[in-house]
Amino acid sequence: MSRKRLPQSIKKLKASAEELYGVRGKQLKRFSEKNMAFKKVSEDLGRPWFEVWSQKMLGQYKKGQIGDKVHVASVKEARSHVALWVGASTWNRLTMPYGEGHENEGFLSWKPINVPPPFQGNPESDPDPGDLTKKVKQIARFLGANRVGIAKLNRKWVYAETCRNIYSPDTPLTKKIVFKDVKEPDETENELIIPDRVRFAVVTIMDLNHILASIGSSSVDTSVATNIGYSRMGLTDVALAEAIRTMGYTAIPCKNSTGLSIPMAIDAGLGQLGRNGLLITPEFGACVRIGKVLTDMPLIPDRPIDFGVTEFCENCMRCAKTCEVGAISFDKRSTEPPVETGNPGALKWYVNGKACLNYWIDSGASCTACQAVCPFTQSHYEVLDPSVVWEMEVAPFGIENR
Repeated sequence: MSRKRLPQSIKKLKASAEELYGVRGKQLKRFSEKNMAFKKVSEDLGRPWFEVWSQKMLGQYKKGQIGDKVHVASVKEARSHVALWVGASTWNRLTMPYGEGHENEGFLSWKPINVPPPFQGNPESDPDPGDLTKKVKQIARFLGANRVGIAKLNRKWVYAETCRNIYSPDTPLTKKIVFKDVKEPDETENELIIPDRVRFAVVTIMDLNHILASIGSSSVDTSVATNIGYSRMGLTDVALAEAIRTMGYTAIPCKNSTGLSIPMAIDAGLGQLGRNGLLITPEFGACVRIGKVLTDMPLIPDRPIDFGVTEFCENCMRCAKTCEVGAISFDKRSTEPPVETGNPGALKWYVNGKACLNYWIDSGASCTACQAVCPFTQSHYEVLDPSVVWEMEVAPFGIENR
């Protein structure tokens, strides 16, 4: 779809994400990680969903496939795709897989890892929020982010509790996430404690490889695209947190953990929510992953933006038509999710997270179809010559171009 058929102007708004979601009073509660699709589907299966997914992926590979509907030239070629996926997911694994359930663990520690002691908790006197905002955005870009925004932290977007056995079918092991008047982040037997003075989120955008994300609807290569995004997110979030700590402030690296990434990104002026339940950005459409670092560094927040996504999504329906399991709604926005993996109380298009994840499991691969077909995504990549890209980047891996 041509860019000229899409909204082109970007407006800065005074409204917050909470206001844009139409939240009223105490209707919206803080979300619990125990209700994530990863947990709920594992409970339904009676086994960790990732274990079932991995077995299906390996079964496809032995048939010379890299997804339920994606064939390659041979089993040998299929193995090269699996090798690419393992390589792409390496840094995601080492920086705590995807983040959720790993608050204050490993590289996602809430305390300094490699910061020289003289710099810890020792910021410069008379800080200039404007200067610090400029510096932290520059640092985030140098460390791997495509885009950076600052959100004033709305505690409604922070999870009510973590779930330590997020992929397990067993009873959820939860720990509350609370705010208290403490000097530094802490963890007790029952709580993860964020200092009251942590009032901002530095939100980062990582673009996904559009070519890999388009091989599917679901394939090992779409899994590669997402895992490269999460690997970059992990490296950037952890490094950015260490940089902020070196400037004397508290920093909590998150990846997908600790809070809801999309409303924080909306508050940070990085995009709008689409019918597919994902952040739509002006630069990369829906083909992104979102990282975040919570901090007490005094910063100047950005403002949410409007570039016509809501109005466009009301009529487009392309993602809903493309979804093979009907996880994306054709209806108007609602405040009630279809399953417990959604958080009721916000006016939006809810996605059936359980149906989506079950499709991943059935196909033996992650699905990025709704990201790849989004007109906002495709308008960014319309300058590519598909035949040239295919010969240079895809054909050597033996995919049948059909």
